[in-house]
Amino acid sequence: MIKQGLANVRKVMNIARAVLGADRLDEREKAFIRHNEKVWEGYPAERDGGEILLELTRMSTSIIAFSYLANLLAMLHHTRIVAYSAGRRNMITEWSNRKVNRIYRSFNVSECLYHELRPSQRREMEHLFAEALSSLRSKRDVEDLRLERVWIGDLLYDSHCMRYKVPTVLLEDPRFHESLKSAIGFYVFWRDYLDTHDVRCVIVTHTVYVASGIVTRLAVQRKIPVYHANATHLHYLTEKDLWAYDEFFYYPEQFRELPEEMREEGLHLAKERLEKRFSGEVGVDMHYSTKSAYGKVGRNRVLNEGTKTKILVATHCFFDSPHPFGVNLFPDFYEWLYFLGDISEITDYEWYIKTHPDFLPGNIPIIEEFISKYPRFRMIPSDTSHLQLVEEGINFGLTVYGTIGFEYAALGIPVINASLCNPRIRYSFNKHPRSIEEYRDMLMNLPAQKLDIDLNEVYEYYYMAFLHNVKDWLFEDYDSFIQEIGGYYQQYGSVSYARFMEKFSLSRHGQILASLRRFVESGQYNFQRKFMEGFR
Repeated sequence: MIKQGLANVRKVMNIARAVLGADRLDEREKAFIRHNEKVWEGYPAERDGGEILLELTRMSTSIIAFSYLANLLAMLHHTRIVAYSAGRRNMITEWSNRKVNRIYRSFNVSECLYHELRPSQRREMEHLFAEALSSLRSKRDVEDLRLERVWIGDLLYDSHCMRYKVPTVLLEDPRFHESLKSAIGFYVFWRDYLDTHDVRCVIVTHTVYVASGIVTRLAVQRKIPVYHANATHLHYLTEKDLWAYDEFFYYPEQFRELPEEMREEGLHLAKERLEKRFSGEVGVDMHYSTKSAYGKVGRNRVLNEGTKTKILVATHCFFDSPHPFGVNLFPDFYEWLYFLGDISEITDYEWYIKTHPDFLPGNIPIIEEFISKYPRFRMIPSDTSHLQLVEEGINFGLTVYGTIGFEYAALGIPVINASLCNPRIRYSFNKHPRSIEEYRDMLMNLPAQKLDIDLNEVYEYYYMAFLHNVKDWLFEDYDSFIQEIGGYYQQYGSVSYARFMEKFSLSRHGQILASLRRFVESGQYNFQRKFMEGFR
């Protein structure tokens, strides 16, 4: 008992130290605050009562990006900048945190809003909740849910799965009821706020999940400009373009606009980068990756020998936003997988399933339970090289929108996507069934599915997705920056501020603002290289 008591005391003391430490500014953060106070002094010179709404984030590189975009928009609209948080008031990680407060105030954020409902709003939330819950009969109903003509279903779906780490929605689950009520609370709060305040623009960190997505949908409905921003990407959101990272819908046209010499060089460079990825190098154009899916070929055979059609199902993380690009053929990855399970029972194929080497905890038990129900599936070790699977005769790859769509195409293997919002939708090197019925027909007749893969199409896609895409609007060389700070996830630390200030110059500062202004005034969906005129 004494030992347990001492352990509890130590635990409390460690938590206290962590909390106090999280509130302290280190020297890099202090320097960044002084830097901001100097460069953003006087932005904007005049204010007329309007607001730029800015979502709080703790990622340091995104904070730098926000400081530029928010101040530019405040200058153009003569408004103040107001932060907002989805957290509760006085949360240690939010505005009451001295560190967060001082950093945001240093680039002219005047105050922070919290998602708090008045009694009358709570009563309306309960009323809307009862109405919405009674209207839901299926998972597709959840996905399609609208409140007063504002679509929130996909946001609710993704937030629920991520919050509770569940692979799907169960309508009778009390936790889902809490998620629904929470989403409606966000809706009521932001509907009323936008109706009673002069909001000129909104800046968000994501376009999925209710905390970012609902204010986005409501603002778009009201024709209020909404921008998604981080250190590598900028998007202007409209009714036509509700999600970030949907540039792929425009790749063929954007590629054709490039000079012929740039197109040829781009195809050559894409081929080189793909070969590098297939060599087993980690993180090629995927900074967040910590393991390669194309490592060395093992000595022991993985697939059965024989002539049966061999299918690889490349799974997704069940919890991590099934709707990042829009609506898929199935409402979630779980429903997709169990649909394939039913197909496996009535076909004479060999079915293999593989997770990414970087899979998150909690995914494997779901797959193991699936295999226990559908024993024709065999799980391949996650560290098995895709090169080995191709060498041993895999015939088809199945994914919703995963990267094997272009990787397997480059290796000559047909891939069928279960989404019309997959990033290769504008190209013919994958199969893109337009409905579940068409998808079923393809799967039932796989040996008859022929696909002529044009490698130049694959290279064009890769170039547009990973190489032509502007990553350097904020940092002069983002790839080098990530290496210098010690990897992708170090972007949360103050080392990002230090590296940014080391490279800072008034000339570069002016170039960033000028390119941002070109983007904002263009009204185009995504930031493109053409907006960087004058950059060295």
